[in-house]
Amino acid sequence: MEKNPFRVTLHVKDIRLQVLNAIRRTVISDVPTMAVDKIVVTSNTSVFYDEYIAHRIGLVPLTSETALEKYRDPETCREASESDLFSSDCFATLVLEKSNPPNSGENIVVYSGDMKPLDPDVKPVFDKIPLVILGPGHEIRLEAHARLGRGREHAKWSPVSVAYHRYIAEINVDPEKCTPDECGGCIEICPKNLFKIEDGRVVVDDERIFECTLCRICVDACPTGAIKVEWRRNEYLFTIESTGALPPKRILLEAVHILEEKINELENALREEGVVS
Repeated sequence: MEKNPFRVTLHVKDIRLQVLNAIRRTVISDVPTMAVDKIVVTSNTSVFYDEYIAHRIGLVPLTSETALEKYRDPETCREASESDLFSSDCFATLVLEKSNPPNSGENIVVYSGDMKPLDPDVKPVFDKIPLVILGPGHEIRLEAHARLGRGREHAKWSPVSVAYHRYIAEINVDPEKCTPDECGGCIEICPKNLFKIEDGRVVVDDERIFECTLCRICVDACPTGAIKVEWRRNEYLFTIESTGALPPKRILLEAVHILEEKINELENALREEGVVS
């Protein structure tokens, strides 16, 4: 349907809504990505508090595809003791050192691209996310430590900005009720231009059917009641919009794999309890 490096829309058929929604929720909350979790500030003479800057840095999406294989799982690293808090198998470090000379006479903006990664596989997805403004004579020096996490722990680890599904319209026009003298009102009022006239009758433009939002304005505008709008059963458009931390295809595959593991765990637990054989 639609595909680019940050967004994919799939035409999904023959799947129950409950299953698709389970995949959607897994995409949002369970697919792990890298995000900054701890920050060590050695110098900050800007007008922003350390906590304010830390919050901004934590929300910067980091490239995570290779990190899924290189670093330990989120649960293990979250429970790490203080002694191995910044261990190399859990944390990737990014260094930020920026200063504005006292005689510069102007402010400068510190961007996400100014954070230098020690691991080139974990770096900001976008270089131009503003973090802080430094006035003349101000400086900031810190180390940011990123680890794998999941969206259900904090939104900064969610791999998507949005993930949603919507219904696909099923529009029927009754040719017996659609008279030539009264046709056309639905064509003018439809916000998605889904209708056209052929042989004196209103017909649906099948190439634009996926644009329909089921608003049913056309139904109200048709004086003869010739138009009926429903939705197709077990057929949906599923959209995933990535933050850039992972490609949309990888996000979807990881979500399906995680959901499959959860189902297997539930089945095994029920079998151990004797609920199922």
